[in-house]
Amino acid sequence: MSGEADQAGSAVRFVLDESSVHAVYPPAARAGNYTAVLPHVTLTSSVLPWERTLARSGASGRAPWLALLVFAEGELADDPQASGQSTMRTVESLVRPTEPGTLGPELSEPSEVVACRTIDVPAELFTALVPREEELHCLAHVRDASVAGLREGDESPAGGEYAVVTASRFPRAAGSYAVHLVSLEGFERILPADTRLVRLASLHSWSFTHLPDAPLDVAGLLGNAAVFGLSDSVAPSGPLLLAPDTAPVPGAQNSAGPDAEELLDSGYVPVPFRPVTGEATFAWYRGPFAPAIVSGLPPAAPRTTADHGLIYEPEYGLFDVSHAAAWTLGRTLALADPHYSADIVRARRGIAGRAADLKDLPTAPAAGEAPAPADSEKAHTQELLAATANQRSVSLAAWLDDLTLLRGVPFSYLVPQPDLLPPESLRLLHIDPAWTTALAEGARSTGVHTAADAELAPYLDQAITRASHAEAPAAGVLLNSPLVHDAPALDLTATRDGQPVTALRRTHPAPDILLVLFDAVPDQIDIREPSQGIHFGIDSANSHETINLRHLTTDRSTDTEPA
Repeated sequence: MSGEADQAGSAVRFVLDESSVHAVYPPAARAGNYTAVLPHVTLTSSVLPWERTLARSGASGRAPWLALLVFAEGELADDPQASGQSTMRTVESLVRPTEPGTLGPELSEPSEVVACRTIDVPAELFTALVPREEELHCLAHVRDASVAGLREGDESPAGGEYAVVTASRFPRAAGSYAVHLVSLEGFERILPADTRLVRLASLHSWSFTHLPDAPLDVAGLLGNAAVFGLSDSVAPSGPLLLAPDTAPVPGAQNSAGPDAEELLDSGYVPVPFRPVTGEATFAWYRGPFAPAIVSGLPPAAPRTTADHGLIYEPEYGLFDVSHAAAWTLGRTLALADPHYSADIVRARRGIAGRAADLKDLPTAPAAGEAPAPADSEKAHTQELLAATANQRSVSLAAWLDDLTLLRGVPFSYLVPQPDLLPPESLRLLHIDPAWTTALAEGARSTGVHTAADAELAPYLDQAITRASHAEAPAAGVLLNSPLVHDAPALDLTATRDGQPVTALRRTHPAPDILLVLFDAVPDQIDIREPSQGIHFGIDSANSHETINLRHLTTDRSTDTEPA
């Protein structure tokens, strides 16, 4: 092993950086039925469990120096509630405890680490829990996770090799359990007869709650989420982003009218609104997520103020503020980002300075349109201004590409009422292109202060469009379920006519919520527990609790199906 690896092993002898832990199971601070599951931890370093050597490792090979121990409530004096707590002590106090009957690891090498987390384990419990050397070989392995990641910048687990350390104790009685990743280095000898407590270095710990009566069924939870989204008016194959059972804003002067149900079914929600006339009323709002394909196209002329996005619905006597809110949000996000706002102001000043040098402010040609051949001087000026805009558009386009994928957009703008996405629900949705267009127009309006700025704005807008690499999302999926927290890398794939649909973005707006945006509307979505999330334990359906092993080769000696 290289010297660098040896140094790394020495560095984690008593203290393990939190970044070295990729995942734990059962998930920290979660409750569920874990009767048939062995707790385990996945480490980012595939060689960490073997970087140090136990003194008694013999012909059977190098045994791991790490072990995962599970403690129930009341078993540890350091942590009577089994909440994953440990006691900070000096390394000197770990190696040479002064308390009578307390035994520490037998280590002779000095350490640069001054203090570490420790636990005191009763000697009888230590003897019962700590695996024997031959068992340690079976409780740690290297896993090669080949994960098909999403596009750069998305939240997706990286492939590679990981080390997995598994405990050897099942949780049985209901209650809290603490799991500690401990070092066994220095405990190769037999415990002296007068030992009451064994002091261990705890490198990482977490806790979970075992509820034997709680359901732990991935398929069942996903099924419940899908069924929750269905109603009598929506076919099982149709969109599931349904409207909440809500009423108009209390105190509003206008009534919703008989067509309110139609708007609610279209994903709109009532929001407080005060028009310029001053009375208190309400308006309708819908974010970019809609339960059906949105009819109508964005306006041909760009909106330059939020008022341009207001839509008056004469049949309802109310305003639709969806696009106005999107425009205002885009401008607010742009102004809140000092880098973007400074870049776009500099770009506008640069184009204006170039136009002043040319002593002309020619209108930019429409996108894809060439100037008239006869007006060569005007065409030359337009080309020079377009070139100036191109030089300053790259960073702006990258920022707006993120906005196109709704990065930075508050979740309350996407799902304006919690009733639209209750717990244990799955929502399939269409993206409203007019809403996302208004969002981008609001962001691009930054820095337009004069008539000259407005006249030259199309040069920068067209340059940004040419430099953009983002695809506008067409559809998406929202899942609100504890499964998202327990397995954030749920394997979600979408297809249309049997062909894969590209996932443009995958993110977690909240620990229990998963949002995936697609470049096309899929006709089938499959959700599976990730292959790297396969857990260790026994078949809960087997009354004899027999361990069913997977077939390691295709040459099966029995007809038993793999677990």
